[in-house]
Amino acid sequence: MAHYELTTTLTGGQTTQAPNAGDTPMEPTVPPHEPVPTGAPAEQPRSSLVWRLFSPLILAAVFVIVVGLLALTVGPKFLPYQALVVRSGSMAPTIPTGSVVFYHKVSAEKVKVGDVIVFDRPGVTGERVTHRVVKIATAQTGRYFETKGDANGAPDDWRVPAVGTGWVAGMHIPVVGYVLADLQTTTARLLLLLIPALGLGLITLTEIWRDRGKGVKA
Repeated sequence: MAHYELTTTLTGGQTTQAPNAGDTPMEPTVPPHEPVPTGAPAEQPRSSLVWRLFSPLILAAVFVIVVGLLALTVGPKFLPYQALVVRSGSMAPTIPTGSVVFYHKVSAEKVKVGDVIVFDRPGVTGERVTHRVVKIATAQTGRYFETKGDANGAPDDWRVPAVGTGWVAGMHIPVVGYVLADLQTTTARLLLLLIPALGLGLITLTEIWRDRGKGVKA
């Protein structure tokens, strides 16, 4: 237990006594407080904010392109559909040039007037045509489809045999065909692999530099 000693001092014949512990209360000693920083919080580097804003957009665009390429090249090999890029304007404005059209397989007996079908152009090897069925008739050679492009003034000058199975257009995506058609080249596919890798590398380096900067400031 802490205590104080009594002392006497002669001053001009008088005796003085130090105060007792019970006479005067002790004042508590308050340690000095460190100043609390005030003001607005430190702003994040502008480069970090830019990358955080645009990196999801870049990744989303790359994802869409990759999925589109897979839908055009790999999907039809395993799933019951076809995906083709329209390169002419004969079906405009219904199907604009540069659209990707998805087709599903149906029996020729189920095709009706008004359906848009894809077929090999009679007499031309390797050329496929997407036109609308405007008439179904029967000749000596059997049933056939009469077709016409929506932008054309007259029906086609050929007959499409209505036998077996064929492909009927289900949906289309405008403009995307331009990009996907160009990306099917070897150079474009190489760039498609390199560009995302470089983008992810830059994002990673930016995050590392930002973290190091925070460590130095701390």
